[in-house]
Amino acid sequence: MESSAAASDEPQKKRPHLNSVFSSPTMARHLKTSSDNKDVDAAVLQHQNQKLVQQLDAQKHKLHDLEAKMKELRDKQASYDDFLVTLNRIWNQLDDDLIILGVHSMADQISLQSLDHQDYSGGSIPSCPAEEIFLCRVLKTNAIPGNANDVSIVNIREALDLRHSSTLQLMKSLENAIDAQRIKTENLAHLLEGKTSAEDGIIILSKIDDMMKEEANYLRQVIDVLHLKHKAYADAIEACNQRQSADQSELKRLEGELEESMTELEDSRRKLVTLKMQKDVACGGQETISSAVNGSMSPEKHTDRTKGVRELKESIEEAKILKEDRLSELHDAQEDNLHLSKQLQELQNELKDDRYVHSSRAYTLCNDQLHHWNSEAERYKALADSLQADRSFIGRREKELVLKAEAVDAAKKAVDNSESRIEELEHRMHRYIIEKNELEIKMEEAIQDSGRKDIKEEFQIMGSALSKEIGMMEAQLNRWKETAQEAVSLRKERRSLETSLERKVIEHKDLIGKCAHQTGEIRTLKEL
Repeated sequence: MESSAAASDEPQKKRPHLNSVFSSPTMARHLKTSSDNKDVDAAVLQHQNQKLVQQLDAQKHKLHDLEAKMKELRDKQASYDDFLVTLNRIWNQLDDDLIILGVHSMADQISLQSLDHQDYSGGSIPSCPAEEIFLCRVLKTNAIPGNANDVSIVNIREALDLRHSSTLQLMKSLENAIDAQRIKTENLAHLLEGKTSAEDGIIILSKIDDMMKEEANYLRQVIDVLHLKHKAYADAIEACNQRQSADQSELKRLEGELEESMTELEDSRRKLVTLKMQKDVACGGQETISSAVNGSMSPEKHTDRTKGVRELKESIEEAKILKEDRLSELHDAQEDNLHLSKQLQELQNELKDDRYVHSSRAYTLCNDQLHHWNSEAERYKALADSLQADRSFIGRREKELVLKAEAVDAAKKAVDNSESRIEELEHRMHRYIIEKNELEIKMEEAIQDSGRKDIKEEFQIMGSALSKEIGMMEAQLNRWKETAQEAVSLRKERRSLETSLERKVIEHKDLIGKCAHQTGEIRTLKEL
């Protein structure tokens, strides 16, 4: 727009010079009419220029709003990508842990197949749009159908359900393996705890031998799978080396082409500058001559010239932008190549050692697990023998405590019976003493009231009988006193027995605690 305004103003600037050169009346009249037409054209152009400026401002405002919205969407996309990257990393770690635990716990063939067919292509880029790359990695797919939003959501849910079901299947297989190992260990512990004969011992040892053989076969399968994975990794690294060499050669070729393009672009720019200068000089001379001959300047030629210059400038700017884009692409390619070369160097350093497989984490874990189970089997044998001896000792102690408790209960019952009997005799003796006193009072009254002999004799007989009965009661009371003394001694003995019983109960509880602790250790070892 500024160039068009300059082109429209350029004839106005050259008019004084032309008027000074050509001063004839006819030329002056011709110049006057042409100047009026050009004033009208300039006003129209200025009005159109103002409209275009207003439209350009409105478009600039819209462009700024769109840039702000694009920035906001980029920020949301970046946070969403970070969340998906974290989710994918945690989910992959969960799957890896479940597979390793399943292999350690001798799960079914699911864990072994998962270890064999596990997809470690984390560095491959799915064939999907850039904004869906991380979602494709989470869903473990190469593309998401985008025919409609509902269809895309259904596909995403199906992919998530599929991956979720695979993870749940790994967890279920791990639980089943742990339960199976626990049942085997409990059966073995029950067999070891019971009284075993020589034949039973041979059977138990054969079962242990079969279990160890089964575990050794399973570990052999795991090691074979690890060897296959190692071979696949070696082939992948070799292919990566070949691709890197091809990429380096292609990069060198592109660098050469870029340098040639840059030199050609520089030569074209220099030629363009020289041609522009020559054209400006030629156009300036031709305009001066044509103005001197015709008496006016051609605005159409000047406009064509400005358009040509503008197009050349735009082409130069486009060439510069293209150059910057190529340079940025070259820089990114160099950074990616450097990153890949570092990864390749690390993998080569890991694979240089011939005993890498034997020193790998999975192999050492399997080997340590084999030695661990051998030592655990030996320790279980010793522990079962010690528990068998402790069991017999605890059984004898328990029987002794039961017998002593029964004796204490019998003594308690005898003491309770003797106490109740003593109380009953005391009541009876007290009643007899009261009756004796009443009879003595009656006898004295009878002696005082009548002196009949028969009454005296009767009272004497009753008194003698009563005295005899009192003597018998006193003798019986003495016997019961002796019984009470024996009951007191029995109480003392009961107390001593109760203290010893409490002490034995405490010892029994301690033994029970030790047994529970040893049982807990056995269960933890079974769980391992």
